[in-house]
Amino acid sequence: MSKKPEIKAFSPRQAALAALTIAWRLSGAARDGLTVFCAAQPAFAALADEERDATIALAQDIADAPEGFDTLLDMLADGLTPPLAATAYSLCADYIALYGTVSPEEMRFLDRLGEALAIDRLSRAALDRAAQARAVSLDDT
Repeated sequence: MSKKPEIKAFSPRQAALAALTIAWRLSGAARDGLTVFCAAQPAFAALADEERDATIALAQDIADAPEGFDTLLDMLADGLTPPLAATAYSLCADYIALYGTVSPEEMRFLDRLGEALAIDRLSRAALDRAAQARAVSLDDT
């Protein structure tokens, strides 16, 4: 059994995954949905299983603590530059569109995430709409 890597501050990839962890928890989807989603994203191509698992566990622990959600949002903002913030937001919007129910809680999360990452409303609306468009099946069924 290997030692868990210790995370003191989020790298951009870890910050994006921590944000996705909250989207996953709000969606109520199975854990393997998050794993499959991450495996399909170029942003996570170099992510080792151990790092993924440690980041998910840490994000959950932080979010579950008193004032944890706000603390996690601050950590995400610290770990992401503006272009990478938009990428992380877009990944969360995609995940919610694919696996979530687009519930008020999920939409509130995206709103709070966008605010914390300093993404303007117009850009967030465009990213949300693009995620919805990508989630629609073009099958004739």
